[in-house]
Amino acid sequence: MAVGKLLALLVLLQCSAALMGAAVKSSIIGGGDAPKGRWPGLVYLDITTDSGMRKWHCSGSILNQKWVMTAGRCWDDELRTRWDRTGVWVGTYELGMPSERYMNVDIVDRPPEFGDAGNGFVNDIALIRLKHPLKFSKNVAPVILPREDDTFDSSSECWIAGWGNIGKVALPQTKAVQEVQISILPQADCKAAYPTMTDSMLCAGDPKGIKNPCEGDYGDPLMCRTARGFVQVGIMSYGSPRGCEVAGVPSIYTQVSSFMGYIKDRMKQLDEEFASD
Repeated sequence: MAVGKLLALLVLLQCSAALMGAAVKSSIIGGGDAPKGRWPGLVYLDITTDSGMRKWHCSGSILNQKWVMTAGRCWDDELRTRWDRTGVWVGTYELGMPSERYMNVDIVDRPPEFGDAGNGFVNDIALIRLKHPLKFSKNVAPVILPREDDTFDSSSECWIAGWGNIGKVALPQTKAVQEVQISILPQADCKAAYPTMTDSMLCAGDPKGIKNPCEGDYGDPLMCRTARGFVQVGIMSYGSPRGCEVAGVPSIYTQVSSFMGYIKDRMKQLDEEFASD
């Protein structure tokens, strides 16, 4: 499909959402436009239900030429989400403008331990295998994953980036990637707000102000600066039930380092299965 047709389709979907009473706004509270090319590993996910009547989006991150990582909650079992009708936009900076490429999906995989904990999710991670390999460029590149000896805390320089989702303010014709700098907070402090938080989660936010991801930022990568570059340490999972504009309330992220075994083993296993078909 030509880029022009894909662009027209994206604009049509955005307009359709507005007509149904759901408009889109920037949901990274306290953030601003990211410099172009700053987050080449960030992707935009277009997700639809089996009936095709409901659409929403998440963000994700590029692992390699065939795999993307995001939050497991982006696939809602009750809504009969169709992974084979999910589109992955890579090299995207402004929504409504041409992306570098639109990718189709082979399969979406979540760990069997993934689940809804009532006020959040556990083991909230998903792997997306693309039908065709990506071509890397200055705007399309894999993220750096954490190593065993990496440590991150409140002194780390960390950022979250994404596009946001449903709100009361209509989406502009174009909307750039939003970013905001936040801090990783002590687990003990966060468990007061999130009693079901586990050791495979991270808590991050702005303890003094309102800097948070919001509804629809699920799957956004939490990136922290190291000598090797920005490392993806977390995947945005959920926030406070009181809303994302409450000062001092952090959000919960899946801790990527806790799932390195799953990521490596599952990608290898599924690659081998597809190669044998």
